[in-house]
Amino acid sequence: MLDISGAGGDMAHPVRSRSSSWKKARLPVFTPETTAAEALAEIVLSGIIHLRGNEACVLARAHVEGVHQMRVATRRLRSSLTIYKDLLPAEERRYLANELKWLIGELGPARDWDVFLAEVLGPVINDLPDEGTLGLLRSEAEDQRDRAYERAQAAIRSERYVGLALLLSAWAKGHRWHEHASDDGPPELFVPATVFAREVIDGRYQEAVLAGEGFESLSEKQRHAVRIQIKKLRYAVEFFGSLYPKKTFANYLATLKKLQDGLGTNNDLAVARTLVAGVIKSARGKEKARLNYAAGVVVGWYSHAFDGRKSDLTQLWQGFRQSEPFWNEGASAPEKAVEPAPGPSPAATDPEA
Repeated sequence: MLDISGAGGDMAHPVRSRSSSWKKARLPVFTPETTAAEALAEIVLSGIIHLRGNEACVLARAHVEGVHQMRVATRRLRSSLTIYKDLLPAEERRYLANELKWLIGELGPARDWDVFLAEVLGPVINDLPDEGTLGLLRSEAEDQRDRAYERAQAAIRSERYVGLALLLSAWAKGHRWHEHASDDGPPELFVPATVFAREVIDGRYQEAVLAGEGFESLSEKQRHAVRIQIKKLRYAVEFFGSLYPKKTFANYLATLKKLQDGLGTNNDLAVARTLVAGVIKSARGKEKARLNYAAGVVVGWYSHAFDGRKSDLTQLWQGFRQSEPFWNEGASAPEKAVEPAPGPSPAATDPEA
């Protein structure tokens, strides 16, 4: 099992006089000389910085973007382990992946309720301000969100969370991919990151294309599967984008984001239905009837509003398929650090699952 002895410093404290403003990720920058192992270390360390940089924001509930950024950071960390899955010891990788999955589960409800209130319920209330049952639904949702934030805050203060952050940091800084110091790991870890990145990105691209075959006639469940593959491709592109010319990387990433956001709207509504069902189930009497009615109003509003969405999504998919795979054109050192593309608005759809 991984050992974190010797690690410490400020990492041992969930929050220490840090700003409560939210922080976006600063993705690592590589050169053609970077190895796959060095790339993994930098990806993990940048993920930890992103994660911990938003702790104070969540604890203070200073901005809804804080919990979103923490969840994005956690998903990116988990994705990095998946990308290197075949090159890491199975027991170590599974342990870290399971701990990150736990953290996603603790942060997720707060983000889900933020999205529901701002992105799902908010537009309906703005359009139908005189519908009183929507106010009741909003009040119940706000209570649920308060409890969800308490859960997220408890997780951040927990020894389990701090231990995970310490462990990941020590693991990455020491390049401790294997239990025995004399074992540096498989030779594939020491190939140039350019070679490794090309194989990873192309593999994820092919999986996304396969999942989206016959896109126009796919069911909602199948389109959800496409969204997951597009998300995986986006993470890989973001991780290794600095190895490629900035313009081609940025244009391709923008196309991915548009498609992912379009597909993500359906996912938000599916999550919203689950959240509302839970609220209704716990209600009684007239309140339950009013909440049921409010849920029907929300569903009806979106059914009407989304009549043209399928054609819009098809256009986004076609735009993605027509984009040139930039990673097959060769890599070069960037002139300057590649900044991450503009992130979503504070209440926008979470791009990660």
